[in-house]
Amino acid sequence: MFLEDNEENYAVSKFELMLRENNTLFFDVDEFEDIVEYYIENGRTHKAKRALELGLSQHPTAVSLKLLYAEQLVFEDQLNEATQLLEELTHTEPLNAEVYVQKANLYSKLNKHRRAIELLEYAITLTDDVPSIFALIGMEYLLIDEYANARTYFRKSVEKDPQDYTSLQQLLYCYEVLDETQEAMSFLNDYLDQNPYCEVAWYYLGRLYLSENDSKNAIRCFDFAIVSDDTFTGAYFEKARVLETIGDYERAIENYKITLTLDDPSALVYLHIGRCYEKMLNDEKAEIYYFKATHEDPQLDKAWITLADFYYLRRNHTKALKYIQKVLTLEPNEPYYWRRYAEINYFQLHNLEEAEYGYRKAVQNGDYSYTALIDWVDLMFLTRQYGDALPIIIDIVDIFPYELCNYYRLALAYHGLGKEELAYKYYQLGVQQVPEWQSFFESKFNFKM
Repeated sequence: MFLEDNEENYAVSKFELMLRENNTLFFDVDEFEDIVEYYIENGRTHKAKRALELGLSQHPTAVSLKLLYAEQLVFEDQLNEATQLLEELTHTEPLNAEVYVQKANLYSKLNKHRRAIELLEYAITLTDDVPSIFALIGMEYLLIDEYANARTYFRKSVEKDPQDYTSLQQLLYCYEVLDETQEAMSFLNDYLDQNPYCEVAWYYLGRLYLSENDSKNAIRCFDFAIVSDDTFTGAYFEKARVLETIGDYERAIENYKITLTLDDPSALVYLHIGRCYEKMLNDEKAEIYYFKATHEDPQLDKAWITLADFYYLRRNHTKALKYIQKVLTLEPNEPYYWRRYAEINYFQLHNLEEAEYGYRKAVQNGDYSYTALIDWVDLMFLTRQYGDALPIIIDIVDIFPYELCNYYRLALAYHGLGKEELAYKYYQLGVQQVPEWQSFFESKFNFKM
């Protein structure tokens, strides 16, 4: 592998030097394949195309380069040219499996997935490299939402090539969509009997146990993943999350901190560490890690709202409002954040105008909860916006007909608008149905008829 990588790097470096010096050098077919695949893998399609053009000019009969060129044409949606080239290759290379794989790729691009599957099935008869084709068939079935068939082919791929972790992940996705958790766990246990040091399989098995609320076995699986690969960041993170969930905060922090030594700093990890410290009543360290999270990723709204809630719970409402406002600059259409903004202004800072605005924005952005609607209407009453409040309270009565206290709110709205007959009617309904609410409206709104 080392020699192969060096040869590829040498070919790419040689090609780059040729481009810089604006001259033409000779490469053999294998070198062109390495160069083109390198550029494709790194998303540098323009250079891949230049390499292909030069390669075909130097080796015009090279089938492997023609196939790479066909793949590039399909990627660029030049489907007519790709079709013509692949038809030519079908006639000249009728037993070349890769020709049919690329034709399947073309038909997939045309959304003719069943024809693509037929071509891939035929390609299997022409090659020993069946795991990759099984995986391609699985992907075609995924594209037409036939998850049971997709599962079958991804499983075939993994059984033929246990190191094909992409197919393993897709297989587990199919099990998830098909709601076959037990089948997925059974498969992974069998797989691990044959591949006991596969950290990826242990990791996914742990995730499945976690979905079944089996924390003990989830931790066991994550531990095996770590034993198999002690640099596997994901396993430490998931183990830490489980430990946090079951209240073992010190060990959770320990595992979260390990992830920071293995990978780049993560705002999400800092956030979790802060929450653990907060639950351990260590406010000083919690605050430090919450700020680390905001500094690491200033665009992470979860970090700012957590910081806002941290100060809110400690009755530092001015700071809480400051960070709620920061969150709203990042997520101006998130109703939950507007509601928190409204609640702080309403219940703590007594800024009724801003609170009413916050509830209005929360509802406009989709918060139709009873509490949000009622708090908003009550604020309108306190600020004497009876005309705005009336249609909303009418809607509330329709949506929540069993909340009989809203007869009083209807009465209050009509009273504020000078419609005393309707006000009296609904007030009497309130008194008859829920007399215990009469004192609430009298004390809060000084309203009694």
